[in-house]
Amino acid sequence: METKGKIAAAVAVTAAVTCAVTVFACVRFVYPAMISAYGASSKLGLVKAVLDGTYLYDYDKNEADEYSAMAYVASLNEPYTAYYPADLFRSYNDAIDEEYTGIGVIVTVNDSDEIEVISAYEDGPAYNAGILPGDIITAVDGEEYTGGSLDEAVEHIRGGEAGTTVELRILRDGSEEINMTVERGSISQQSVKSELIEDGVGYIRVSGFNMASGSNEKSTSDEFKEAVEGLKAVGAERIVLDLRDNPGGVLDEACEMADYLLPEGIITYTEDKSGKRTDYTSDAENEPIPMTILINGSSASASEVFTGALKDYGRAEVIGETSYGKGIVQNVYSFTDGSGISVTSAKYYTPNGVCIHETGIEPDISVPLPEKYGNAYVSTIDRSEDTQLQKAVERVKER
Repeated sequence: METKGKIAAAVAVTAAVTCAVTVFACVRFVYPAMISAYGASSKLGLVKAVLDGTYLYDYDKNEADEYSAMAYVASLNEPYTAYYPADLFRSYNDAIDEEYTGIGVIVTVNDSDEIEVISAYEDGPAYNAGILPGDIITAVDGEEYTGGSLDEAVEHIRGGEAGTTVELRILRDGSEEINMTVERGSISQQSVKSELIEDGVGYIRVSGFNMASGSNEKSTSDEFKEAVEGLKAVGAERIVLDLRDNPGGVLDEACEMADYLLPEGIITYTEDKSGKRTDYTSDAENEPIPMTILINGSSASASEVFTGALKDYGRAEVIGETSYGKGIVQNVYSFTDGSGISVTSAKYYTPNGVCIHETGIEPDISVPLPEKYGNAYVSTIDRSEDTQLQKAVERVKER
């Protein structure tokens, strides 16, 4: 009986080995024919060739191509490079416009593969609902999402008309789970606000770098120049520029704004993987009004380009907390079917040759906010307790 059992086991193993050999034999002899017939020259081409030649059922080849493209790019495991089907690509482009329908929140994928909130547009639905920087979005309308499905989560959040609602499950401070109902609305990204806060001291807040589009005919750089001139007209001799909670935006707008303030020279430069360098420069004409700049951990990308340039030139003293540290550039390519791809293509550097990716910009003077404000938006902080703003005002008076 024991001998029979061993024989049976041996037969089973032999059968398994025979099956495996048969399978590999089929692959070895069938693939060359399929390559010739279908012109397949890659692993994906081979898979498609097998399916087209042998798969029993009909399937939507366009849908399969979309999933293939998304999976191929997602395998890079780099959050700023992504393939977007047509509907998602429209939403991606909307985020750069001055006005769109959604909840007005900026998110990223953190090191734990979670969807983390960077900031929300002031007075937008997410902002008013109480969503804070550092919050983790774990589910949308009951459907769970991780960083790997960021694009789908964003489309789900924004996938309704103004007045409809979306249910978000938020994880705050690593332990507190919160359910929020947020009503979608028309998000108008007014990116520049200004006022005279003391005799001779103007305050300008720039919340993003946007192009002119839609109902707003002015870009961020145009709004900023008007704000400076407007403050000077009412007696401002110095300016505090607040870039806290500014997640970035269009690089050209940040450079245009820097050009307005800097002498002739390099604003920033980028280098791609082949070492090709592209310079962004300013002309000799510049606005000399003394300035200080406020930054924090949610100041990212284009706002870091701007801050790094003014810091390297000694044009403005930087105050607050270390910035986010996004020192890479994405190129966006659109395809004829309405889809598109965002590709990380280069690193950018400050005029002094510093790449701040994953390190951020260190302020000249480090000033924390009172502990009770935690991750609160700076626009909600009582100015009598805004230690960073107070220091910026104090220092700009000395410039």
